[in-house]
Amino acid sequence: MMRTHRCGELNRKYAGKKVILCGWVNSIRDHGGVIFFDIRDRYGITQIVCSPENFKEDEFSRIKSIRDEWVVRVEGTVRERPIDTINPKTPTGEIEVVPEKVEIINTSLPLPFEISEIEKIEETLKLKYRYLHIRKSRLTENLNKRALFTYRIREFLISEDFIEVETPILTKSTPEGARDFIVPSRLNPGKFYALPQSPQIFKQLLMVGGLDRYFQVARCFRDEDLRADRQPEFTQIDIELSFINEDDIISLTERMLKYAIEKTFNIQIEIPFPHISYDEAISKYGVDTPDLRIPIEYIDITSIFQQTEIKILRDIIEKGGIIKGFVINKGEKISLKDIENIDRIVRETGGSGLGWIRLKGDDIQSPFKKFLFPETIQKIKTLISSENSIVLFLAGEQKKITGLLNVIKKYVIEKIFTDRTNVFKFIWVTNFPLFEYNPEEKRFQAVHHPFTSPREEDISKFKTDPGGMRSRAYDIVLNGIEIGGGSIRINKKEIQEEVFKTIGLKQEDAQERFGFLLRALEYGAPPHGGIALGLDRLIMLLVGEESIRETIAFPKTQKGTCPLTDAPSDVEQQLLKENRIKVDTEKLK
Repeated sequence: MMRTHRCGELNRKYAGKKVILCGWVNSIRDHGGVIFFDIRDRYGITQIVCSPENFKEDEFSRIKSIRDEWVVRVEGTVRERPIDTINPKTPTGEIEVVPEKVEIINTSLPLPFEISEIEKIEETLKLKYRYLHIRKSRLTENLNKRALFTYRIREFLISEDFIEVETPILTKSTPEGARDFIVPSRLNPGKFYALPQSPQIFKQLLMVGGLDRYFQVARCFRDEDLRADRQPEFTQIDIELSFINEDDIISLTERMLKYAIEKTFNIQIEIPFPHISYDEAISKYGVDTPDLRIPIEYIDITSIFQQTEIKILRDIIEKGGIIKGFVINKGEKISLKDIENIDRIVRETGGSGLGWIRLKGDDIQSPFKKFLFPETIQKIKTLISSENSIVLFLAGEQKKITGLLNVIKKYVIEKIFTDRTNVFKFIWVTNFPLFEYNPEEKRFQAVHHPFTSPREEDISKFKTDPGGMRSRAYDIVLNGIEIGGGSIRINKKEIQEEVFKTIGLKQEDAQERFGFLLRALEYGAPPHGGIALGLDRLIMLLVGEESIRETIAFPKTQKGTCPLTDAPSDVEQQLLKENRIKVDTEKLK
């Protein structure tokens, strides 16, 4: 056999046993004629000790020629290390292997970078030699955890009577949201497939087909600008159920995440997760993706300053503005220099300046100190929960204030709440608006997607107040990042047509793009809904990475390119000709 054991499993109980190991040379050292080298595979590292007396001269000479990252096969005997050479940092640190035979399976060119220094290497170079990056234990472990997590998700859903169904990759372009990637059809000249942005419509059709409980670990494609948590191709855990409501899906998702996370990462997850409405999230946190690890909530303190003698605040209140801010209970960590920096940032971002009040026992610091009535100070004290606090606040028009508070909060987080590792805080955000108005296109558009059901009590508002309609949608947020979203879907043709009409889709265009869905809704579509979770993003958070690229085997750059394969690339003229495609490079310039 090629090998009997893996490089990470040997320990003292194997002492005296014959073993065969295969792997890459992690490092090699010459200690006074005795050659030490570490052999590595994805399971771990084992030390090999080669003494010249155990080999013929030419064999030992060949061993001395071995270099890092060569592929070798070692046959030998396990022995315990002397006590003073034990390495407690590795699982195999109590033993070493004394070889009888060392076979060089393959050599390696000098590496373009040291694998141990991979974190310092420029991103494009790392991606060009991604197969070398994968050899590093951290990325290998990320990919392993991803595989185990996906297995646990499947295990849970199948135990809950779900059916895994693969939906088409080559499908119809139905542009609504991000741009489609398109694929020419050689057999249908001039026509194109689109790669799916999600399996949304197909999973709804499966519900019409009576499958009842569907899931898929689905590949999805979106031609959009990229960020640390976006890729042009990504994977989502896609789920759809029939004869359910929002609470059923939310409960199922919580139980699924608890099961898979605890089994894979040994992280304890408490359910149920807290809920917050969209309006409350914007009011309290300024975003619809609140990070519950950060103990900062926005509070409206307009009423506290209703009778103030501070002219600038009184004028703003009289014009219908508000005063809003937040309390920092670790106020001693915010210096006067920090306050000056925040004030400068506020002004540079378009604000009129920062208001602040520092309270330490009965002592008060504030540029407004002489204008603060005793009753005003007393009301402010009711907002704080520690002896040393500072209140930062802004005054002005509500929407603008929220944006500026977000900027201030970011500064405070980077200053104070620096250690947020190994803390996982989930929250559901519900009651989203169904539509939002796009002033550039002068039309309403769906906040989530146009297949999201409106709340029953809002259906009458299609013609009178579409901006006031609420949806039956829900997002799940982990540590301030959206990891998934879903909704109860529309299951009646007339409501789906009203949504299309509201977002400015003409009847003939709706029929052209979505006629097959509208037709299916006329054949007894059950009430149904589901959720999609971003697998890459979720794993990124659970393993503590900053980018989803560290959880994907072969990711793209932020420009959507693959330095490893040089994709996207030109194709042969014959292939373009067969697909009736002409590339006008002059116009592209």
